[in-house]
Amino acid sequence: MDRLETDLPISSEILMEIRDYWVDLKQNRLMPLKQEFNPAAIVRHLPYVVLVDVFQDPLQFRYRLLGTKITELAGRNVTGKWLDEELYGDRTDDMLWMFRSCASSKRPVAVREQVQFVDKSWVNVDVVAFPLSDADGNITVILSAVDLTHVNAKLPLSGTGFILNWQTT
Repeated sequence: MDRLETDLPISSEILMEIRDYWVDLKQNRLMPLKQEFNPAAIVRHLPYVVLVDVFQDPLQFRYRLLGTKITELAGRNVTGKWLDEELYGDRTDDMLWMFRSCASSKRPVAVREQVQFVDKSWVNVDVVAFPLSDADGNITVILSAVDLTHVNAKLPLSGTGFILNWQTT
């Protein structure tokens, strides 16, 4: 899938509020510590949240938690499963792109694209990924969230996606 860099903002208020929470946690650092993350602080947004454990050497990802809105959209709950070909087949690289990008850059990533994890290509979503680290600065968890793209938002062409400017509102 081709992803185009844009200045488009995140269209979901829910995702913007999660972003604001992450920014408050990180203060003047590159990223907050995993232990600083408190799900109770964003409890009303938890149905949209995905927590992904990050493992190094080789770089791998495993679902720690999936919110109920996401499991409803996907039609399955994959908590505890690895993000790999067994789950996503030929879509694996597209699914992993955002998590790999977040883990390698140690910076947030936001995208708008057709939903990748189910056969509902007519559904557009905004997705964010925010890194959380251990005391040594290693990313151990990615705080991610998924919401339907706002109806008035610019949509990518089929088979493409937008890399959003996660910082603007």
